[in-house]
Amino acid sequence: MKLHAPDSFIKGESYIFKFEAIGSSVKFPKITKIDNYLVEDLGTSRSLQIINGNYDEKLSKTYRIIPTKDFIIPSFSFTVNDEEIQSKEKKVIAKKIVKTDSNRFDLTLKPSKTSMYVGEDLIVKLIFKYKRGLQITNLGFEKPHFENFWYKRIDNSSRRYEDNGYVIQELDFLLFPQKSGELTIDSLRVDVQLVDTSNSSGTFGFFSAVPKIVKVYSNELKLKVNALPQDITLIGEFNINTNVDKLKIKQGESVSYRLDIDGIGNFDDIEDIKLDIENATIYDNKPEIKTKYSSLGYEGKYSKIYSIIPNKTMEIPSVSFKYFSKKEKKVIEKKTKAYRIEVINEKIEKVVLEKAKEKIEAKKEVIVKKESSFEEKLTYFIFGIITTLLIIGLYMYAKVLKSKKKNEDIPLIKLVKKTKSKEDLMRVLIPYIKSNSSLDELIYQCEGDKDFKVLKNEIISLLKNIEI
Repeated sequence: MKLHAPDSFIKGESYIFKFEAIGSSVKFPKITKIDNYLVEDLGTSRSLQIINGNYDEKLSKTYRIIPTKDFIIPSFSFTVNDEEIQSKEKKVIAKKIVKTDSNRFDLTLKPSKTSMYVGEDLIVKLIFKYKRGLQITNLGFEKPHFENFWYKRIDNSSRRYEDNGYVIQELDFLLFPQKSGELTIDSLRVDVQLVDTSNSSGTFGFFSAVPKIVKVYSNELKLKVNALPQDITLIGEFNINTNVDKLKIKQGESVSYRLDIDGIGNFDDIEDIKLDIENATIYDNKPEIKTKYSSLGYEGKYSKIYSIIPNKTMEIPSVSFKYFSKKEKKVIEKKTKAYRIEVINEKIEKVVLEKAKEKIEAKKEVIVKKESSFEEKLTYFIFGIITTLLIIGLYMYAKVLKSKKKNEDIPLIKLVKKTKSKEDLMRVLIPYIKSNSSLDELIYQCEGDKDFKVLKNEIISLLKNIEI
């Protein structure tokens, strides 16, 4: 039983090893993990050997793991010719990466700063250059993994130019440290596949050259990351504003409340802001966050809209927003304006009107009790006939008018047709929730990804066939 395995490896790169056994009957163990690293089976190869007239089978299995620190390949149990054999364990050492020193290639990581706070933006520029005239057939660059950092590549940051006999390529990455202390950004690697003409011979020249791969390593970065004050996760300079579309509403109507945050800072770390208001139903969508990197830093805007249906007059409370200002070296707290929303109770007004009406009717009854003459009775009789005919005429007119307007839009449909976004639809339709189950389903779809025009047409079609 033989183990073919290198004595060392480079962090983040594949480490490949192989077990080999010879016998008429060979059984390998199942290897799935080594030191908590997943083991990938790369396959098995077989061949026959004849030794002293005896046929033996040579089996070899190849494995791969991607370790990050020193580890041990333990002893495994193999069965060869019905005999159990133990392999020897082997210690494998993590090899320190050294930046490639070559007059043909260079790979450098350049940070915009070496000291920062948790959550503060950092630009790491990757600069790769190679000697002009090299016959490079391919460049292999794996997307980097910056441990302990939230990161992304900056769009349109790629540059390619020539300088002093070299072809230079640049790429920028935006990073945000997620923990404090001394953090390390490991060396990155580019695999350069180029044509090696130094070993070519014969008359075929270039066509007889065999491509080879050269591994080019960068420097590593050491960064000092300072902790933010306790319970603070945001750093930068922020502004927060709010507004409402109305301060006085009828019972059952909704108020649209908008919250906006803009400025410079780690916008991706802003937690979803929720409202907690008693005696009110609140509908909200996910916040919309837009960011870009500019000469000022990591600019952003956080926007969120809430639809609030209060049961009675209430107050939308002030929203508190805290962050660490690097300019002022202290925690800043900003609070938004509070809004008092007055709800007009139509039921109370209706009761008052009905009581006033009852008083008027009672007064009429007292007046009517007076004794009437024959002429007055005849006048009342004729007036009654005329009134009856007038009522019948008005009824017939209303019936004809109703038939003419049957196909005209009800006021709610007109309001729906005027909407220009899903948010507008929500504001118009929220007061009608629970009036019709089919309409409820369409209202809830306003918060989904369904096409606005399609959803709007479905709602209009439904409203024409139901009574609200």
